[in-house]
Amino acid sequence: MNFVQIEFLYFMAIVLVVYWGLPAQLTVAGRTLDKRTLQNLFLFVVSSIFYGWVHPWFLILLYAASVFDFAAGIAMETYARYKQHILAGSLTFNLGMLGYFKYFDFFIENVRDALAMVGVQTNLHTLGILLPVGISFYTFQTMSYTIDVYRGELKARRNLLDYMVFILLFPHLVAGPIQRASEFLPQVETNRTFSWAKIESGLALAIWGAFKKVAIADTIAPYVDKVFVHVDPSGPLIWAGAFGFMIQIFADFSGYTDIARGTARMIGFELAENFRSPYLAVSTPDFWQRWHISLSFWIRDYLMVPLLGAGKQLTLFRFVWATLATFTIIGFWHGAQWNFILFGFFHGVWMTIYTLLNRYANPSGWKVPFGRALAIVFHWFAVSLPGSLMFRETHLGRLKEHFSKNPLVASEDHWMAAVSVAGVTATFALPMIASHYIVRDLVPRLEPSPYWLPIRTFTWSVLVMIMFIYWRSSAYDFVYFQF
Repeated sequence: MNFVQIEFLYFMAIVLVVYWGLPAQLTVAGRTLDKRTLQNLFLFVVSSIFYGWVHPWFLILLYAASVFDFAAGIAMETYARYKQHILAGSLTFNLGMLGYFKYFDFFIENVRDALAMVGVQTNLHTLGILLPVGISFYTFQTMSYTIDVYRGELKARRNLLDYMVFILLFPHLVAGPIQRASEFLPQVETNRTFSWAKIESGLALAIWGAFKKVAIADTIAPYVDKVFVHVDPSGPLIWAGAFGFMIQIFADFSGYTDIARGTARMIGFELAENFRSPYLAVSTPDFWQRWHISLSFWIRDYLMVPLLGAGKQLTLFRFVWATLATFTIIGFWHGAQWNFILFGFFHGVWMTIYTLLNRYANPSGWKVPFGRALAIVFHWFAVSLPGSLMFRETHLGRLKEHFSKNPLVASEDHWMAAVSVAGVTATFALPMIASHYIVRDLVPRLEPSPYWLPIRTFTWSVLVMIMFIYWRSSAYDFVYFQF
C-alpha cells in the first residue's frame, strides 16, 4: 500500500478509530491482555496487511528475518560463549537474503559480461528476481538489534510481539527511517495515551509530506523523465534534468519521511528525524549529517567506525580506504547498478577531501565574505548536482556521454527546454524553501497567538486542495521503494 493512495486514507482512519478505541483490558481464553498488548497486536495485524497488500508472499521473508534475529538475540545471551558465532549466523542470514534478492542478478550479469570480454561464452542467465519492497531497510534494522545485543548495549527481548511491532510498524516499514532498537523498542514497550496535540502535529506533518510528494515531486518527475529518455540531450538540458531530479528526490523521500513520522506520531510513536535541510550543507560531511540521517548514522556506527579502528591504528591510508569503502557500500546499498557504486565512491572522495581539509587546512578559520553562502553554492555545483546525475542515470555509457558534453552548448530548442525544466523545478521548490523559514522564524511567533488555529487549518485546507488538483491515479511510487 502506498501513502498517497486513496485506500490509505480509509486504512489510516480505521487504524486510528480502532487503535485508540481498544478497551483498557480484554480477557481472551482465560488470559487478560492490557491495552498496550492489544494495541501492539492490532499494529502487528494492520502492519502485515499494509506490507502484504500487493505481494503477500513478501511477508514470509519479513517474518523470517524478524523471528531469526529475535531468536539470535536470546541465544547470544543464553550461550554467551558462542555469541560471536551466533552473530555471524545472523549477519550471514540477513546479508545472504539481501544479497540474493537484491544483488544476485547483478552479479550473474557482470560475471557473464566479464567472461564474454575475454572470449568465454557461458549460459549464465539472470533469474529476474522480484525485489521485496523495503528489504534494505528492515534487514538493516534487524541487524542493528543483534549487533547491539552482541555488544552488550541492549538486552535481548523475550516478547516476540513487541519485537515484531518494532520491525513491522507500518509507517517506517517500507522506506524508513531506520529505527535503532535502543531508541524505538522502549516506545513499543511503553503504554501510549491519546493526545490531541500529537494528533494535530502528526496530521500537519503528514499533510505537508503528502503535499511534497504529490504536488512537488510528482509534478517535477515527468519533466525529469523526458530529459533522461531523450536520445541525445544537450549539456544544458542534462544539467537542468539533474537539477530537477535533485529537487524531486528530496521532495519525494523527505515527503515519505514526513508522512511516516506524522502517522506514527498519531498512534503514539516518535520516529527518528531523517532530513535536516540537506541542500544547505556547506560540505560533504555536513551533507551526510543532514540527508538520510538514519542511514548515515547506521553506516557510521556499524561499518565506518569498525573499519577506521581506534587510536594509533588510524593512519592516513586507513582513513582514506575506510572512507572510500564505506561510501561505496552506501552507494551499492541503494541499488544493484554501477551508477550507484560510482555515486557512493564519488561522495567518498569528497568526504575524504573535506575531512582532510578540515583537519590540516582549517578552512573554518578563513575569513571570506559570504563564506557560508559560497560554500553552499560550491557544494551544490561540485557535489550535489553531479551526484544527482550519477544517481538518476543508470547506464554508464550514457553517463559518460552526459559528463563529456559542454554544459553551455545547445540548440535554441534545447535551451528553451532546459530553461523550462529548470523553471518548473525552481517554481515548485519555492514552497519547500518558504517552509524552511516559516517554520524557523514565523511559527514560533504565531503559535501563542489566537490566530494560530485558523491560520493552521486554513493552511491545511489549501495544501489538501492543491493535492487534489495535482493528484493523479497513475501516481509515481516513492523513489526509495526500489531500494
